[in-house]
Amino acid sequence: MFYLFTRFLVRLALPIFLRRLCVVGQWAVPQRSPVLLASNHPDSFFDAVVVGSILPQPIHTLTRGDVFRKPKVAFWLRQIHLIPVFRGSEGRQYVQNNRDTFDESLQVMQSGEAVLVFPEGLCINEWRLRPLGKGTARMAYQSWYGAGGLTSLAVVPVGLTYEHYRGAGKRVKVCFGESILPHHLTTAPADYEKWLREFNGVLAERISACMLELPAGLTTDEQAQQIDTYFADCPKPAVNALTRLVGSMGRAIHRPLYRYFSQRVAVRTAGTVFYDSVLFGLLLYLYPLLVLLLAFFVGLVAGGVWGIAVFIGLPLLAWAGNRYR
Repeated sequence: MFYLFTRFLVRLALPIFLRRLCVVGQWAVPQRSPVLLASNHPDSFFDAVVVGSILPQPIHTLTRGDVFRKPKVAFWLRQIHLIPVFRGSEGRQYVQNNRDTFDESLQVMQSGEAVLVFPEGLCINEWRLRPLGKGTARMAYQSWYGAGGLTSLAVVPVGLTYEHYRGAGKRVKVCFGESILPHHLTTAPADYEKWLREFNGVLAERISACMLELPAGLTTDEQAQQIDTYFADCPKPAVNALTRLVGSMGRAIHRPLYRYFSQRVAVRTAGTVFYDSVLFGLLLYLYPLLVLLLAFFVGLVAGGVWGIAVFIGLPLLAWAGNRYR
């Protein structure tokens, strides 16, 4: 229930937080059969928020296990369908729990829901695909050829490209690539290590085809130019005098609140990749509450009509503020 409520809020909030969200190839994702989504990982938990908002079926996301160590935190993370996965550097006692992670993921996929994984393992705010670990390949292998017996499982590559990584008002493009199925691999399953390498090669190639990768050494201007070129089919919303005025009003009204949250989040997340995730998460739950409280008090003072106007008008102005610049 909490997952459905959160996804509802996310689908309302993303159009306000983002300038534009463009989706390519959603038809490639099966709707009623097992799906393993394999995505690049440039923007921490926000990646799962964006992908999960698009698809109709529930999404269960494999997430770094260390964030589950506090029981209260783990409880709420579980409510939004996060599944802990552990790295070898965290100790053998935790890695052994990955068997439970795979079993849980298998049950999810068998039920017709989707599992989202990030094969790179690490999250870096940059425009390039890092080398893939073997975890996703092992999941696919065990699902197809192990006890899981999910021969119909489709591994769908996902490419996420952000216009920038610092807060609201950006364009985001999500591209779903061609599914990987068992017959797409030429290596015999019995040659396990070679099979894993081939799988990773195919997966990396298909993820790369779905995202923007920028070469090292570009100047800021060159980088901005290539990003604009990549988003040519996801253009900024057209602006005229009226929409520019409304957008300016929306930004002016919300600027104090946005600065209050963004400055504190910047301090708390300094040196990490969690800025977008924490900022969006706070606004996701607190902004509707603040709007509701303000509308309630305005309604008490000025009448119900004005309260309703505030309740509807403030989110619309926030949406216009990010969309029309």
